Amino acid sequence: MWRYLTSAGLARLADEMVVVTLALLAWSRTGEELLTGVTTAAYALPAVVTGPLLGAWLDRTRRPLLALAGNQFLLAGMAIGLIFVPAPLMPVPAFLAGLTLPMTSGGFTSMLPRLNVDLPRMTAYDSMLYSGTAIAGLALASIVAVAWSPAGAMTVVALLAAAGGLVTLRLVLAPAPPSPHSSLLPALRAGARTLMRTPPLRAATLTSVISFAGFGMLVVTLQVLLPALHADSDLSGLVLAAFDVGAVLAVMAVRPHLKRWLPERILFVTVGLYGVSFALWTLAGNLPVLLGMAFVAGLASGPTLVALITARQRYSPPELLGQVSTTGASLKIGAFSLGSLLAGVLLSSSTPTTALLVIALLQFVAVGVGLVAARTRRGWFPPHSNGNHPRPGSQQDAGTCSDLRSHG
Repeated sequence: MWRYLTSAGLARLADEMVVVTLALLAWSRTGEELLTGVTTAAYALPAVVTGPLLGAWLDRTRRPLLALAGNQFLLAGMAIGLIFVPAPLMPVPAFLAGLTLPMTSGGFTSMLPRLNVDLPRMTAYDSMLYSGTAIAGLALASIVAVAWSPAGAMTVVALLAAAGGLVTLRLVLAPAPPSPHSSLLPALRAGARTLMRTPPLRAATLTSVISFAGFGMLVVTLQVLLPALHADSDLSGLVLAAFDVGAVLAVMAVRPHLKRWLPERILFVTVGLYGVSFALWTLAGNLPVLLGMAFVAGLASGPTLVALITARQRYSPPELLGQVSTTGASLKIGAFSLGSLLAGVLLSSSTPTTALLVIALLQFVAVGVGLVAARTRRGWFPPHSNGNHPRPGSQQDAGTCSDLRSHG
């Protein structure tokens, strides 16, 4: 268990640092909102295509640890490349590093059932690991960027990614569940059908994807918002870290009670509260107030990732869990990239306040779309893939949550 937490922790720490460091590095080298947004989007956009393919392959390969470690080694190499390429070419190594990005979040999480440990307990640890590495990664990115430089922070990303890859190679996994699909293409179709035809899984996925577009906007928006509040843009990581501190505390407070409700319903409530809290960000007049509002936003959204992971495990067949996890992660990452682009374009002709209101609006849209997508056909039952998934809404269902983000 601890070896997994170490390997996944190092990988996610590097990944969380990239989110802020890439924007800081692009901004420091170019000073252009649009190129900063394009570089950030280039890192996230390829995951939309590669996520489902990587997930289907990960479910079937005999050596998934090589794939997970290889992703970290690729990130380490591309992080160094981002420091030395000419500034206009920064989107190129960012794009290459993003090709295997879903492996860091969905890939590691999909390995949990193969660790031969208490799955609900391990999933709770894994969810808190997301938020814990987010806090540490975002804060570390800002501290190193301020004390050294954004290029120095990217060097730390390379070192952490390489270390994570080495530890990952030492993990021990149980054999993968046998796949009923003879080739990759039928497996891809089966995974897509599971996401599209399972109402609560479809709803949770769509809600999280649309919501995460707002986070993509936020990463770029902070580069402009903080100077408007007379603060250094390099401190954007501390703002996001304050958010994640709130998220961790919220999970610790409500975790024992989450099994009372269906995960998709938890998702709708927390994303809605997240939107309300973001609308209040427009009232921040200085950095300390903004940090407090970020903390409150984290409290509101804390259980969101836990609910999303729960939905994936509860409603996905075991032989498709890797694909469902990486596909969901890839869609979120794609939404992140589009949000980054939108912020770059919007901030070129508007104010940070406008961008914050758009971020809040996206959260309400996410809830609305999720509620529509959650409508079930008469006679629909959740898949009994794990042997313990009763009919939704039943008394048994309320007490058999298969686990307690997402981060990512």
